[in-house]
Amino acid sequence: MSVKHRLRAKRNEELVNLAQAGLKEALDLIVERYYPMVCKICSKYYAPWAEFDDMVQSALVGLIKAVYYYQPDRSGFTSFAWRSVESELKSFLTFLNRKKNKLLTDALSVDLLASSEDSEETGYSFEDGVRSTARDALAEMIVERVKAFLNEIEIDIFQMWLDGFSYEEIQQALGVNFKKVDNTVQKVKRVVKEKIDPVILRSFFEER
Repeated sequence: MSVKHRLRAKRNEELVNLAQAGLKEALDLIVERYYPMVCKICSKYYAPWAEFDDMVQSALVGLIKAVYYYQPDRSGFTSFAWRSVESELKSFLTFLNRKKNKLLTDALSVDLLASSEDSEETGYSFEDGVRSTARDALAEMIVERVKAFLNEIEIDIFQMWLDGFSYEEIQQALGVNFKKVDNTVQKVKRVVKEKIDPVILRSFFEER
């Protein structure tokens, strides 16, 4: 019997505790259980200037944030998750509507940190999609947290670096020198190491 199969009998709050402790199967199952709720909320807030898939992706970030920030002594998980999903989605739609920063809009891609190994997978199932969706949302959360510690030019460098451009290509495109590019990349690595919750990082890399 698989770990995930054994987890299906557990209550949502128990799954949250396990996910907070770093059990990726628990996080997968939470995303699977709450995916219909996420879609329902997105349908309620549908906006013509936003792609529905992007809305779902943003809402899932809210769900995963709820998992990691939930405190059982304050409310039930479902109501807490609903509020977190709505809040994340409203922020996302407001951001798109204002169109203040095209760079961050472009960064909201489901394959920001996808490894090339993902393309070698064969076949597909709903559970595969759940694991992928959870990992995508974790990736987006990590990227957005890193950007909070960067200035405008560092965000540009970071984005190009994530997209696979070489140091030389980044230098030419942005008009910066090698040292600036390298310093930014090293800064990003320090931010990830020092500022990102180890449980979130562990969950992300275990999803790969």
